[in-house]
Amino acid sequence: MEELFARFDSASAPVYPAGHVTALPILHDDPAFVAIDKPAWSVVHRTRGAAGVLVLRDRLSEQLGAEVFPVHRLDCQTSGVLVFAKGASAAQVLSSDLCEGRWTKRYLALCRGPIAAEIAVDRPVPEDGVERHARTRIVPIETFCDRFTLVAALPETGRRHQIRFHLKQERHHVVGDTTYGKGPINRWFRAELGLDRMFLHASRLLVVHPRRAERIEILSPLPPDLEAVLARLRGIAHAPV
Repeated sequence: MEELFARFDSASAPVYPAGHVTALPILHDDPAFVAIDKPAWSVVHRTRGAAGVLVLRDRLSEQLGAEVFPVHRLDCQTSGVLVFAKGASAAQVLSSDLCEGRWTKRYLALCRGPIAAEIAVDRPVPEDGVERHARTRIVPIETFCDRFTLVAALPETGRRHQIRFHLKQERHHVVGDTTYGKGPINRWFRAELGLDRMFLHASRLLVVHPRRAERIEILSPLPPDLEAVLARLRGIAHAPV
């Protein structure tokens, strides 16, 4: 469990406004797949209604000079580790491993309320109109002004919005989440602490290499915009929300 609480040195972690990225930061690169440090406010594919937003598949293909194949997704506002395969066969293997639960994921989230001990959330998540089994472990890392907690969220299944939905079900809504979160809290963080997105970051991914029997660990430090929010919270004795 000690790796969950390792302090990140994020002084050099890049944060780019959408449309202003010159090169995507590479966390891992080999002939089979590449992992990038996804900036917030970017999308994997072109999507309707997302004009002007950075499209990662297009930008990374241009950057590497070869087509890449998305293996999974992160929400537009979520930052952190994101994997692309370098060929269709590698994409198939990686996708199969992901679906069969061979990946290990860790997210960092700032959520509402104090959390003193680990929580195991085992509740179905609605996905495509069906209630699907989902399980997430929530491990507290640091509590701020007795009102908010930084947690490591460890999903053991891979449902859409699983972490956000599970934290809502536990009444520990993710700060900045406009779908499942709390409006007054989100507005206070935006106005007082400058948080203009959801506080959710994919910090660690452990995958099986698609061409050799080796587990690859990929880490992404908490980006400066989120570190700045935590630093400001540490200076507040009482939050009014």
